[in-house]
Amino acid sequence: MFSEAIASAASGKPILIHDSKSRENETDIVFASQFATPEAIRFMRKNGGGMICVTVREREASKIGLDYVGNMLNLKDKGILFSGDIRYDTTSPFSLWINSRDTFTGISDIDRSATIMGFSGFIEKLPAYNGSAMSKFSSMFRVPGHVPVIIAREGYFRVRSGHTELSTYLMEKAGLIPSATVVEMIGDDGRSMSPDEAQAFAEKHSLTFIEGSEIIRKWSNDEGYGNGGI
Repeated sequence: MFSEAIASAASGKPILIHDSKSRENETDIVFASQFATPEAIRFMRKNGGGMICVTVREREASKIGLDYVGNMLNLKDKGILFSGDIRYDTTSPFSLWINSRDTFTGISDIDRSATIMGFSGFIEKLPAYNGSAMSKFSSMFRVPGHVPVIIAREGYFRVRSGHTELSTYLMEKAGLIPSATVVEMIGDDGRSMSPDEAQAFAEKHSLTFIEGSEIIRKWSNDEGYGNGGI
């Protein structure tokens, strides 16, 4: 299934990733950010129902000057940014909300696609910006916007095993720009879609459904991360 997910990502098709029953127990629709066309955003909006976010690895985020929102706002002492009571994790991946400066309101499918694909292209060109990454980022994007940026923790699953890390690692292994666009799947009952429902959706639409545990197993044998060989 991992190889199918890699092939789907590389061809611009959506993938369904379920994290685990012991975590959020949610399934996200995932696209490679470089393929987040207006049609892809529309598919996510209509079939997901959650928040459409774009991921970035922590190493690229640090070069841009992006940090976790909990570290960026001087509100910790007032308790406003306390997140230690998250029921499924100990940390949040959220950073800033952005819009491309080429967008109008930023919320339409076309505008969100422009923001996400622009952000993906920015990540790809990041090595060429050297010390000017932050000023280049500021020239391309405005804050606040309508697309939340979420940061995949350095070390991936040694630190966190959320959809942010699962989807970003998958893009990296597919040889794509290491950024994914994700949205949670919500059922008609208003709750997170069950794994069985999500899997049935995947089968109906001929999409790849993969468990987070399989992605983590592949990573655990990834010699590129200092892990054991396959």
